Amino acid sequence: MERNFEKIFNVINLMLSDKNTALEFVTNELSFASKSSLVVRNFVKSSGVTVVDEPPLLDLDSPNIVLSNLLVPLGAFQSTIELRLQLIEEVMKHHGLGKYGNQDIKERIRDICLERDITELIHFTKVQNVRSILDIGLNSKDYNCEISKKHKVNDSGRFDYRTYMISLSVSYPNDKMFYRYRQIDTSQKWAVLSISPSVLWELECLFCATNAANASISSASDESLYGFQALERLFFQQTNKSRLCYPYDSQAEVLVNSHIPSDYIQSIIVEQETDELAGLSLKPIINPFYYQNREYALNSKVL
Repeated sequence: MERNFEKIFNVINLMLSDKNTALEFVTNELSFASKSSLVVRNFVKSSGVTVVDEPPLLDLDSPNIVLSNLLVPLGAFQSTIELRLQLIEEVMKHHGLGKYGNQDIKERIRDICLERDITELIHFTKVQNVRSILDIGLNSKDYNCEISKKHKVNDSGRFDYRTYMISLSVSYPNDKMFYRYRQIDTSQKWAVLSISPSVLWELECLFCATNAANASISSASDESLYGFQALERLFFQQTNKSRLCYPYDSQAEVLVNSHIPSDYIQSIIVEQETDELAGLSLKPIINPFYYQNREYALNSKVL
């Protein structure tokens, strides 16, 4: 497989004379394949590349047709999807496309995370959703609807109007929202997902210095919420040196486009043991720290 990959990549990459040609190739490949399987859809959603509903008719000597012909001896379409996606990802890396674009900005975001010792992003969810998230990844409300995945949602209103994005917090949950949801139904069990901070520089993110439903954020352009300067705004007023990894506003949010692969999930934290999460490959950790008022938790360091 590795030898096939190298040989085919070299043939295709020679045909991609510039960044625009490479983007056209990747867009066509993902547009044609995006309806074929959930694996491809997930790849598309986290790629940072915009697909089209009606891909164009292609010339017989186009890179996409050449790729298909090169893959024919290796098996049917479904059996070569993994190799096809590896090739597309390598083209994206080589030409700086999609999530591999804007590398200067993303390197600065990574530096900020290192400087502030940001080691995790946080997402809370109902325990009934955890197995599915570990299986297929964390999806936006829109994407779950697209694939007919019926998750139990936290916020049915989503007054930030960005239902194609996933809400995360930096280092600690949005304690005000988390408390409010838990009080709606005290019998409902919850899980906190600790997610790798590499999401911030590897996937497409927006940075909100306060709750994304706040009018100042919901009315703001995506461009104004993108990049390392937008990330830095989460910490502008945070002068406590022992809290460098915590945004000043406990309701600050990171919005991630569409899909976060499950590989980014570092741990599952629950307040108390629950049979609903028994037998998971990622064993839940019992820790009440994330289930407190943030100010109280950081002052008392309940571990």
